[in-house]
Amino acid sequence: MCQDVTLSSQDSIINNRSETPDLASTIATHLAARIGNDRFDLWFSKDQSFSVCSTPSANTSPRVIVSAENSFSLQRIKGTLANDVRDIVNHVCGPHFEIEYQLSEPVASLGSPTATDAPQPSENSDPAQPLASDGTQQSNLPTSIRKAPRGLNSFSFGPDNRLIEAGVDQLFREPGQFAPFFVFGPTGSGKSHLLESITNDFRRRLRLKRCVYLSAEQFTSEFVSSLRGGTGLPMFRRKYRDLDLLAIDDIQFLAGKRATLGEFQHTIDNLIRSGKQIIVSSDRPPIELGHLGNDISARLTGGLTCPLQYPDFEGRVKITRRMCAERKMNLPANVINLICEQLTRDVRRLSGAINRLHAYTIATRTPMIPEVAQQVLCDLFSLTGPNCTSMVTIEQAVCDFCGINSKELKSSSRQKRISSARMLAMYLSRQYTGSAFSEIGEYFGGRSHSTAIAAERKVAQWLETDHGISLAHSVYPAKEVIRRIESNLRIG
Repeated sequence: MCQDVTLSSQDSIINNRSETPDLASTIATHLAARIGNDRFDLWFSKDQSFSVCSTPSANTSPRVIVSAENSFSLQRIKGTLANDVRDIVNHVCGPHFEIEYQLSEPVASLGSPTATDAPQPSENSDPAQPLASDGTQQSNLPTSIRKAPRGLNSFSFGPDNRLIEAGVDQLFREPGQFAPFFVFGPTGSGKSHLLESITNDFRRRLRLKRCVYLSAEQFTSEFVSSLRGGTGLPMFRRKYRDLDLLAIDDIQFLAGKRATLGEFQHTIDNLIRSGKQIIVSSDRPPIELGHLGNDISARLTGGLTCPLQYPDFEGRVKITRRMCAERKMNLPANVINLICEQLTRDVRRLSGAINRLHAYTIATRTPMIPEVAQQVLCDLFSLTGPNCTSMVTIEQAVCDFCGINSKELKSSSRQKRISSARMLAMYLSRQYTGSAFSEIGEYFGGRSHSTAIAAERKVAQWLETDHGISLAHSVYPAKEVIRRIESNLRIG
């Protein structure tokens, strides 16, 4: 008898072997625990399964069948996970079980084409592409996304993000017209969520099969791994250069990786020539990504570049209510408003706050009220409250935006980009910390109070005349610089 289990439903498998007679499920559970859920989900996706044939015939022995949907995945599983699979099978079934690796067969279902009707791969198709199966397959997303793929209906744009909302709408009207579509914004503004949602909706709305979302770190890891095998690099290139959509998150992490940058450049060139859609995200605009190289920076500016701002109060309320609904948690409106008034930066902190309140209500079995929420979340509120801005946080925000480090900011250097950044930091410190000029001057390199006064006046003059400020890679209007830094600090 053969027992099948679809691995995407592994979250329903009970870890205790005595509670599940399904050997295939037990193998899946033990293997996920051994190699880690992220690695497990990467190679054993929804359409792959384990089968256990425990009743031998005259010509066969008891065996475990490990299926993969394409030759690329099958090769990677056999090459990197064969020993782990063998150990788990020995533990669960016994050493007398053989292991057979094979390509999975398409399964006909109601409302879908049969195996004979399914389109056959052309001579130029990519057997190594794990996303080129039927339209139901999902991309390389985190497990939580596979369980419930998020679409754009789960993303709150708000009035501050009308430009990017219009850009996303245009992507679906004319895919490939704006390539690359570049999204930049501070940490926690929702870039990853947005890219995942666009990828899922591209697959669902436009019925495009070959859509991949991954991080720059994952792209680098796969590229490095492909260099170690004889046929790995050609298969890697076929995988990523024959797509309908490629979405890469946190592109700034490719800095310093010369070989990966070269491969990425050729990949996006190939996709742009083919009229395919590319989406890239970063924590800064393309013009500030000079460390990736002029060629990459120029290509990233050739499409549509849109800033992504933190959600406003109404947006945070909407996000918080959705998080509560997902957890089947009923929070009073005044508690939700309290959370959204206090937590104004990273959206992840909203999730952390909801999780903590959820755990508290389960543990105490008491209804949540604002006074209790204030006490339970006091440490989170102190990190983002109105008095949380300090010269330390301003220093970090200015350094991040201007592309310099703290040592340079406090040094005696009179380079224009460094002195401009220093004056900006002094101006913002005076505006938002209330510190004395002597304290500000002392903090930023042991300078006198008169230096801090002069810096404040200089920046105020820049703002009146909308003077251009020279930073690392370009000249920005003073008002735009202040707005961007304040946005990162959430004090504007």
